[in-house]
Amino acid sequence: MGMVMYLRRASPSDIAALRRDPSEVQKFAFEDGDVEADLIEFDKAWHALHFMLTGAAYDSHSPLGIIADIGEAVSQDVDGLDEFWIISPEEMQAFDTAFRQIDDAALSGRYDNAAMLESDIYLADAFADDGDELALEYILQGVPALRRLSAACAAAGDGAVRILA
Repeated sequence: MGMVMYLRRASPSDIAALRRDPSEVQKFAFEDGDVEADLIEFDKAWHALHFMLTGAAYDSHSPLGIIADIGEAVSQDVDGLDEFWIISPEEMQAFDTAFRQIDDAALSGRYDNAAMLESDIYLADAFADDGDELALEYILQGVPALRRLSAACAAAGDGAVRILA
């Protein structure tokens, strides 16, 4: 087991509903709507991807920080989830604008296992054991879906919900 991160597209009305009733987050994230197109699972690579996007473990103060920084924490205690985060439509728009400026080659070039180890990035020690090629493949597996989700959210004025399970 471990810490797995999900990002789920959320309309402004979805966000309002989850603020009113946080206990609905599991159903919303994993059962409602077009989950296939609107949900990304980063598996356990989320922290490394966040580090590659922002250059920081946490508190990056970057619009690229939607995976581990940005968002409004919503406390709850449902099915083992202690909290989830709401990413506003404005935050998603800022993320999309910044993310479009980084192509996949540039993002791959930001991989630095020594810096990840120094910053105590989740699973950095395992990435060192796996070697750069395997580590990068694993870390970047969610990037195509993140690009699609980001663009769709920005175009529709949607935000997202981030869940750490």
